[in-house]
Amino acid sequence: MADEKLLARIKEVGGAQAVEEWRKAGKYITLCGADLSGANLDGANLDGADLSGTYLFRADLRGADLREANLRGADLSEANLREADIRHAHLRGADLIYADLSEANLGGANLHGADLSAVHLTFADLSGANLSGAFLLDADLTVANLTGANLSGTNLYRADLRGAKLRGAKLRGVDLRETKGLPSEMQEKIIQDLRESLKQK
Repeated sequence: MADEKLLARIKEVGGAQAVEEWRKAGKYITLCGADLSGANLDGANLDGADLSGTYLFRADLRGADLREANLRGADLSEANLREADIRHAHLRGADLIYADLSEANLGGANLHGADLSAVHLTFADLSGANLSGAFLLDADLTVANLTGANLSGTNLYRADLRGAKLRGAKLRGVDLRETKGLPSEMQEKIIQDLRESLKQK
């Protein structure tokens, strides 16, 4: 459960300040299941915080530190996460529809089964991230770094991949219908995976 005292403090003085006070007092940040829709958490230090199932619809998390945070099943739809540090965070099954993750660092993050439809990931770093089974319909991944990412079974229908880096990415079973700007390295990898699967049969 969410810490009610922390929630009250966030409403009173703002997210970043409340969280900083909690950290200085040596308290663990737990906001699981809380309704923080539209909250201002710009630049907040939420490193390792428990935000599982939290409602962060249209929340402002620009430049926030969300490293290793637990965001499983969280609602981050339409949230502003520009330039946020989300490395190694747990976002399994999270809702990120229409969220802005431009220039965010999601290196090593777990986004298995997450819904990132129509999300903005321009210049984002997704190297080594687990995007298996995720939905990226109409997603903007222009110039995104997907080096070594797991895209197995990912739905990239109508996604924009112009300028994206996909070296070493796992692409088995990925849906690439009507995808824009499919890099040549990705095409070669898909053909290679197909040949390997045919050999195994």
